[in-house]
Amino acid sequence: MRVVALIFMVLAFLVGAGCAGVLFKNIENRMGTDGDSQKTEEVYRLVEDAEKQIEELKKQGIDITTSEDPQIKENLELIEKTPAKWKVDYAGKLGMLITLAAFVMIVLAFMKKEIVTKVSLLVVALSLTLWAITPDIEAGTFSGANPKSIATIALVGLVIASGCAFMSYKIHLKKSQATV
Repeated sequence: MRVVALIFMVLAFLVGAGCAGVLFKNIENRMGTDGDSQKTEEVYRLVEDAEKQIEELKKQGIDITTSEDPQIKENLELIEKTPAKWKVDYAGKLGMLITLAAFVMIVLAFMKKEIVTKVSLLVVALSLTLWAITPDIEAGTFSGANPKSIATIALVGLVIASGCAFMSYKIHLKKSQATV
């Protein structure tokens, strides 16, 4: 039974950690920056400028929600579709951290160490956090899958892998207590 749990754990790890590990690249593709930090900064500079222009219009008493000005509509659309900078920065890094933690969990599960229970709970908590902070970015021309969808697949895969790692240790304990 432990062997089956380990097999499912490895398969779920490959899916979940693979998705979590490539999430940063997917977010960059969706934003159209392709990993270029200058392009990313340029996008957020444009968003800051658009926010400043909208604030100026509000101070002047112009109702931006009913305005027919294409510049205002474009600025509002840019602000709406661009995710928060901290989400973009931290989602990819957290995905790589989760991949590393899940790998450690796999190794500990094969080594039959008790700490695998704590690491598996950590992987589940980090996976939930990753799913929560991953931005939902609209599709571009060559953008690939939605980052939120990839984070959901990673969450499911890593929760299954964590559950299997947890159960493999519990099965090992049960088997070792039965033989004593």
